[in-house]
Amino acid sequence: MINVMSRFNIGGTAQWLYQLSQGLDKSEIDNLLIVGECPVSEGEDRRISEINAQKIGGLGPKTSVTSTVRAFFKLRKLIKVYKPDLINTHTSKAGVIGRLAARSVSRKIAIVHTYHGHILTGYFSPILVFGIKFIEKFLSLMTDLFFISGEGVLRDLKNEGLLKSAKFMTVWPAVPDYALEDRDLCRSQLGIDLEKVVIGWHGRKVQIKRLDRVLDLSLEFPNCVFLVAGDGPSIKETFVDKFRDYAFENVVELGLTSPSKVWAIADICMLTSDNEAMPIAPIEAALARKSVVVVNAGASAEVLVNQHTGFLCSGEISALADHLRLLVNDPYLREKMGTAGRQHALDRFSPDNSIARQIEGYRKALASKILH
Repeated sequence: MINVMSRFNIGGTAQWLYQLSQGLDKSEIDNLLIVGECPVSEGEDRRISEINAQKIGGLGPKTSVTSTVRAFFKLRKLIKVYKPDLINTHTSKAGVIGRLAARSVSRKIAIVHTYHGHILTGYFSPILVFGIKFIEKFLSLMTDLFFISGEGVLRDLKNEGLLKSAKFMTVWPAVPDYALEDRDLCRSQLGIDLEKVVIGWHGRKVQIKRLDRVLDLSLEFPNCVFLVAGDGPSIKETFVDKFRDYAFENVVELGLTSPSKVWAIADICMLTSDNEAMPIAPIEAALARKSVVVVNAGASAEVLVNQHTGFLCSGEISALADHLRLLVNDPYLREKMGTAGRQHALDRFSPDNSIARQIEGYRKALASKILH
């Protein structure tokens, strides 16, 4: 089989594809991952060297129409050479090019498309969103099965009229357990007081993730430390105006780093995005026994059990502050929710369960081609 995605940038979708590729290899399923180049502004996940992957120029974002057309024909050529029984496309641009290329080669190839989230909210103008919806409805006619990352994303897609058939399955990311680094050492290296409550944020530093909420909350909790970690431009560059007015002395920023370091340092995990698929950072935090406070967006509600492993709330600063305050002021509650969160993450997001579910879907898609 072939998996196709726009680029293997540092983020949740690359993490998903890495774990999927590992799981397919373990299950002795021949698998090739085809990706585009990462833009200069994005870092590439180095784990791409550990999996069977090929790059096609023009498949990634921010490329010219000419490069995109060339990518279509290059992908089409690879499909002819590789002769897959099934193609699974991921991300928007690769979903368009991959499905068109696959169907132009053969009607016998089973096509699966994974919605890791959607770009119908918070990214583009209404006119462009209308065009995207039109294209997705057309492509659904040639798609044998959809994987949907979470019930929240499924609900959004149904409301937009993009899933009118029963050709879908909900799936979830595979998030392996891991060991934490030394808490005291990591804190000391960053000059963080060992007794302070640290609220952690880990992800791509892009607009949709609403890091402005983190800065606003840091003013509400001057005695806490806010740790902001991940790939992307510095918050001091993105929020120049805010830093002109406030020093944000209790905000510590890290660039690209590992969850083993972030969640060794932090006591609480916070997710502030306006739009999410099924975010991996809160799952990784839960595995480290951290309680979470999550804005209710997309499928983010499905990474926790509300009021048991953490809190789900609106994106209003007052709502976030109220729930954070409960955890900041009650170490017993943090510990209780963190312990419950780890068990939930182990049960729900184990790689074995996630990969088995996706393989089940592949078999379903292949069977539908045989029946027709």
